[in-house]
Amino acid sequence: MSKKQTTLKTETMKKVLIIMLALVSGFGFSQETDRKKEMKKEMMQERQNLTAEQKAELQTKKMTLHLDLTEAQQRQVYVVQLEMAKKRELIKEEKKAQKEEAGFYDKANKRLDHQIAYKEKMKAILTDQQYETWTEKMNNHKKRKALIKQKKKQ
Repeated sequence: MSKKQTTLKTETMKKVLIIMLALVSGFGFSQETDRKKEMKKEMMQERQNLTAEQKAELQTKKMTLHLDLTEAQQRQVYVVQLEMAKKRELIKEEKKAQKEEAGFYDKANKRLDHQIAYKEKMKAILTDQQYETWTEKMNNHKKRKALIKQKKKQ
């Protein structure tokens, strides 16, 4: 074999090796995303199995970390969160029981009334600075949910 042929074989082998590495790493990456999706599904199922009290306690603790709530505020927020969690459970049960949809207007109006009441209760409990931080966090959460929803459609 000539030097040219040896160089050509070496170059070809390098290209084949690079392609094989790219394929193997691509398969590994896809398996990793599948595992992440499975873990997210499991987490969602675990969240759905939480009681209203557990949900309220977790949400109150998260808010305490983000807003530096006092003990009194924590108790008040817990009560509001518990009330909201129970309302959400009732709404979920109503949706299951009522397969046929009510009008869009009625559903949207009821949902917005609940949001307004929740916001007023939180405003009464939190300081101005805490309330501002909380509303910013809620707005960011809405934006993030919209992006996720948009990605799922694609």
